[in-house]
Amino acid sequence: MESFTIVKRGYSPQEVDEYIETLEQVIKSYKDKDNAIKNAIISAQVAADNILRNTHLEVNQYKSSTLTHLREIYESVETQRSRIQAFQDDYNDMLRKYLRAFEESDMTIVYNRIDELEKFLRELSVAVEEESISGPDYSVSANALPENSL
Repeated sequence: MESFTIVKRGYSPQEVDEYIETLEQVIKSYKDKDNAIKNAIISAQVAADNILRNTHLEVNQYKSSTLTHLREIYESVETQRSRIQAFQDDYNDMLRKYLRAFEESDMTIVYNRIDELEKFLRELSVAVEEESISGPDYSVSANALPENSL
């Protein structure tokens, strides 16, 4: 604590005035520091608020972009599903048309032709057997051929 010279009527006014002036400078210095700290805090808070706001904006943009991409992917999957279904439908239609065209009556005609061919081959075999061939015996007996082998 500051000590003052005692004069007739109390402390020395000049020393007191100087001391008050010094105290005012110290107080002013503390107020300046206090204001600087307050301004720094306010600036930091404004910066933090801006960072948060920008972060929220970016998150919302990413979220919107992601949802857009997901919708596009979903639509692509649905398009592929439709294309596959159309392919399957076309394939099934083609099979049905083919199967209708290749009915049992067609198979009966094929089997009848095979039966006719077998009969012809048996008859030809008998005819060849009845003919005499000079030289080594190459004949095949019609009885040697199984009924359904030709």
